[in-house]
Amino acid sequence: MSSTPPQPKRLREDFGLDAAWLAARIEESPIILGVGTGLPAFERTILHERPDQFAVILFHPADGVRSIVEVQLGDADLEQVHRALQHWEDERVRLPRVEHRVAIAAEHIPAVVAHAAARARANVPLEVVELRAEKIGNIVAVNGEPLALPVIGDGTLQPEGRRIPRGR
Repeated sequence: MSSTPPQPKRLREDFGLDAAWLAARIEESPIILGVGTGLPAFERTILHERPDQFAVILFHPADGVRSIVEVQLGDADLEQVHRALQHWEDERVRLPRVEHRVAIAAEHIPAVVAHAAARARANVPLEVVELRAEKIGNIVAVNGEPLALPVIGDGTLQPEGRRIPRGR
């Protein structure tokens, strides 16, 4: 017997839903992003020019940390990482006495974005989340799954995140 893994579902292509729908769900229940620990509270949305991109700011009351999450439908890209880091820096300047973390969330995280995020994480508290959507009856459910980033060391990194043995 052979089997194939299920293909990830996309909000726009598979369910006809857009970023405004996703932003509203995050505002209702920010825990769906899977960012940080505990139950985050929604603070505000930052809209972008492109309709498939936005950022949200969450506050974690238990530890007083704010999370800036750059969200994008479809594949993440390097510009998303850049926007997330810029929002993180802006918020740190705006509220310097509050701890800030940053995350990117998209339906798919390509290897090049995972590598860029891994490099940035050396200096920034950065999380990467893949959004998963599925339809259960008439309801579309979305949840974020934290992505394990590749280990960046001496630059000898294979595309899938494994280290290349030294001396080869």
